[in-house]
Amino acid sequence: MPAEFTLPFRRTARTRGPGGRRTPDNRTHSTEGLRGIPMKTRPGKLGAVGLGWYVPDRRIDNETVSQWCRVTPEWITGRTGVEERRYAHDGEPTSSMAARALAMALEDAGLRGSDLAAVIVCTSTPDQPQPPTAAFVLAELELTGIPAFDVNGVCAGFLYGLGAADGWRRRGPVALIGADKYSTILNPQDRRTVSLFGDGAGAVVLDTLPAGSEGAGVVASCQAEHVNLVRVRGGGSSLPLRNTQDPLADRFEMDGRGVVAWAESALPPVAAQACAEADVALGDIDRFVFHQGSGRMVEFCAKWLDVPMDKVAVSANRFGNTGAASIPLTLAIEAGAGRITRGDRVMIAGLGGGTAACATVITW
Repeated sequence: MPAEFTLPFRRTARTRGPGGRRTPDNRTHSTEGLRGIPMKTRPGKLGAVGLGWYVPDRRIDNETVSQWCRVTPEWITGRTGVEERRYAHDGEPTSSMAARALAMALEDAGLRGSDLAAVIVCTSTPDQPQPPTAAFVLAELELTGIPAFDVNGVCAGFLYGLGAADGWRRRGPVALIGADKYSTILNPQDRRTVSLFGDGAGAVVLDTLPAGSEGAGVVASCQAEHVNLVRVRGGGSSLPLRNTQDPLADRFEMDGRGVVAWAESALPPVAAQACAEADVALGDIDRFVFHQGSGRMVEFCAKWLDVPMDKVAVSANRFGNTGAASIPLTLAIEAGAGRITRGDRVMIAGLGGGTAACATVITW
């Protein structure tokens, strides 16, 4: 991990806190509200106790991408708001990035991997079709005997994963990871996609949820009539690669204009419903963490909800669209930098292929 992307806060000697968990004696960044403070929304609770993130050290700038797809670097910056992205090296699969993000989150939570009740990986770029990428995460961290499975909600996967995590965390802490390696499925000559995407991972350790209580209330809507706006046609049961001669069948495709048009109609209703269920007004939200589809898409989301950009987290300019990783990665960065503090109301909203729009409101 490069120096500028090590742990978001330096740790020194530790003492034992409530419940026997380790807590730092001092920190170089303000992380008030991060450790041991439940994030909650009425009627549910999120209960995050550890955050982590990872991006590869291989930088891909706009000059490089412009040579692949025959546009200027200025075109890429102006159209996408992405200045650079990270690509994982050969031999660094999705599971490896996920494991590194989880290791940081466990360190932040003061827990060991063996303390986990489950490991859930949200990804649409698995290591291989079977077994789940989560199993490879366990193997990399030398863990065993822990339930592990994947959730594929494309870029909205992390929010779907929150719902999947609720049942398991009644048994103990749960690791929820978003990780994607889109560099392996991009067509470098397709300027609409290769200019946007990068690789990375983000992880959250969710604390035990008492029996009878509810988890974070996630509002979600899936509009299957738009199923082809975002897709990889080949490699599944409907089009096995051995049955096609199309060299691009296993490459990512996206109708960018169609996605924006759909998202403009889909995001405001789920955001409004999430606020209603949390009993807060949109204007009372202190920080917005949207899926980082691109720098411009983040700006569009703010415009559609009529919220000022100074309340909106942005990481897409540095890392591009990291798929299911973008929300947990951005949350970890924001918390580590002190831009989310105790008592802040935070809206998390995601958009993904399928097509899916999801949102929840939490209090840090």
